[in-house]
Amino acid sequence: MFDFEKFSSARFYVAETVEKVIEFSPQGIDVENISKVLSLSVDAKCESADPYSGYAEIAGRANFRLIYLDKENVAKGVDYNADFTARVDGDFEEGDNLVCDIHVAEAEVGAKDSLTLTAALEICVKRTRSEELELLTTAEDCYVSKREATIPAFIAQKVATSEFSDEQNVGGEIDGVLSINASVAVTEATATEGGASLKSTVFAVVAYVKDGGIASQNFEIPLEDEISLEGATEEDAIKVQAGIKNAKVILQGVTGDNVLRIEGEVVYKIQAYRCSKTEIIDDVFMLSNELLLERANRRMNCYLGSVYQSEAVSGIALLGDNRPAAESVVALPYARCYVAKTYVSEDGEITAEGVVNTDVIYTDENGYNSVRTEIPFSISLGRAEEGVEYSADCTVTGINAKLRREREFEIDVNLAVALAKYQEKECEYISSVELGEERQKNTSALSMYIAGEGEEMLDVCKALYAMPDEILAQNPDLVFPMKEGEEVVYFRNLK
Repeated sequence: MFDFEKFSSARFYVAETVEKVIEFSPQGIDVENISKVLSLSVDAKCESADPYSGYAEIAGRANFRLIYLDKENVAKGVDYNADFTARVDGDFEEGDNLVCDIHVAEAEVGAKDSLTLTAALEICVKRTRSEELELLTTAEDCYVSKREATIPAFIAQKVATSEFSDEQNVGGEIDGVLSINASVAVTEATATEGGASLKSTVFAVVAYVKDGGIASQNFEIPLEDEISLEGATEEDAIKVQAGIKNAKVILQGVTGDNVLRIEGEVVYKIQAYRCSKTEIIDDVFMLSNELLLERANRRMNCYLGSVYQSEAVSGIALLGDNRPAAESVVALPYARCYVAKTYVSEDGEITAEGVVNTDVIYTDENGYNSVRTEIPFSISLGRAEEGVEYSADCTVTGINAKLRREREFEIDVNLAVALAKYQEKECEYISSVELGEERQKNTSALSMYIAGEGEEMLDVCKALYAMPDEILAQNPDLVFPMKEGEEVVYFRNLK
């Protein structure tokens, strides 16, 4: 008599950010041979995220890339990896689908008795949980009112890799590679029938020593990938987390005319979501029996997709008065972007606030030197839609510094911004129906009902103990929803 249909729904949750400090002392380097540190860049990535009851277990790897001058004023670079684990407490259960974002908040070098590399990490774990909803869709021998409900569902998830490579002729004689820093920005992600179509770009900078001096070379490598994703349709929304799995530099060419070649892999974590609309029974009336209804309410978030756009920011890096004046910019061996806050301003503009970090290697009267800089930014990402929430992420796609004054660098940064859109949906539904006692028949020959504002046919049926066709046959001019004070008259045949 009463049929409940099962629906799979997705629920999102973001745990409180956990801070993790990694202190790493690499072996095999003579700290006494380090005269000056020029740059320290740190990347951290999540290798695995496993859900358990009440917490998530994170395993990750931090990659430290150090550029320094030795006692003979020769530039050198070293690359170290440090594995770590972390526990993130929160509303987790086994079977949850997890995504882990790791931001490097600070990085420091200590060089007393031994070389010590330190990184302060901020670990944010997001989960998607598939839960089953049972919604009333059929009620025989009853009058029902129906409404449309939006159910967000998690469709599929897949991890895929894509290879990239590029080479550039830099000329001269390369004495050694100091560091490679690579990042990837997704610029388009659309669902296809049974898959996802991705466009992304790898941005890399290689710092190296050529003909005795420090130099750098930028790479920009576009990628297009078609990824199979079982169950996906063209109407679904695709969410992508992309990172560099590995990247390496290969020296090619001939003596005196060298070629830099980079190779590596991008790893994608792809998820498909669907916000489907279905018609459910909102209320139900049976003429013969009372019905005992139980209701439930669930708040859910629909992922509506991401918008990808390019933005530009700029800032100034200053040298202290105790430093010699700068003469020229040599290299910016890395750049990192972090969005700390996304919100809708009072005038309805979507605003993202964050910071870009980089090291500027330059020359002064004593040779090579460097300055670490942070560029705070606040960018407008367009007009907000009513009832929609936003979350922005960014990747540096290009950075340039020029010497504006003796102690002032002007830095221009290009950003790729991914703006994710969410909308909260509230679903109130009948969770159970039980057949109650038989209704006592109304023995009045004439009944009158005075409606309240906004009442519907089902309210009239319940009040008069009559079915809609009988009420409408005697009150053909009824219009719903009703106005307050409207009268409904019903005659009964008591034979």
